[in-house]
Amino acid sequence: MSAPPTLDFDSRSTALELMDEPGLDPAELAETLGELAFVNKFLGGHASTLDGMARLIPPDRREFDVLDVGSGGGDTARRIVEWASRRGLTARVHGIDLSAETVAYARRANAGLPGIDFTAADLFDLPAMRKYDIVHAALVLHHLPDETAVKALAKMFELSRLGLVINDLHRHPAAYHAINGLTALLSKNRLIRHDAPLSVLRAFRRSELEDLTRRAALPAAEVSWRWAFRWLMVVRK
Repeated sequence: MSAPPTLDFDSRSTALELMDEPGLDPAELAETLGELAFVNKFLGGHASTLDGMARLIPPDRREFDVLDVGSGGGDTARRIVEWASRRGLTARVHGIDLSAETVAYARRANAGLPGIDFTAADLFDLPAMRKYDIVHAALVLHHLPDETAVKALAKMFELSRLGLVINDLHRHPAAYHAINGLTALLSKNRLIRHDAPLSVLRAFRRSELEDLTRRAALPAAEVSWRWAFRWLMVVRK
């Protein structure tokens, strides 16, 4: 199992994840994105996001659009569209990611599916006049230093009409040791084995997420704990 020499759960780690490095091998990246989709499905990622969507969409709305920040392999965007369709709703999801190679993978993985598109773009470069009903970010904030996370929350809120759905990890010893053991046992992917436990060390306590929203001058956030060691944060306009 990979573990840093000292484990500190009292504050966020500043160690960098391998996924954030430029120039990753495309085949290794594709394998990593595929495994992350599996994790999102079976460890509560998609369920948390969809619960947040349900909280924000008014009962009389039949269609809505979503900006998916840090859309990765596009599995969450696909699940949002499928979830909406099962409920007689129409969802359009625009995913953005900093990595052009990741965007290319997402386009291949979702080719031919209506209501989904992906662009290689920086959140901070998006024009303020282009609004989306919901701005969503799953497993994005923990990649950012606190100051950048505050700016990202403010920008995402500015781009939303109804509010934000933020889905991220809970920094907790049990979460760390569980994912460290599971990835060592089940994955041969070096990015997953390194980044999954580190993601927990970079993640949040509830009070930290609430503090980020206050520093971003957002309305009070609805923060709820979700299985497995996830936080769902909804911020309403």
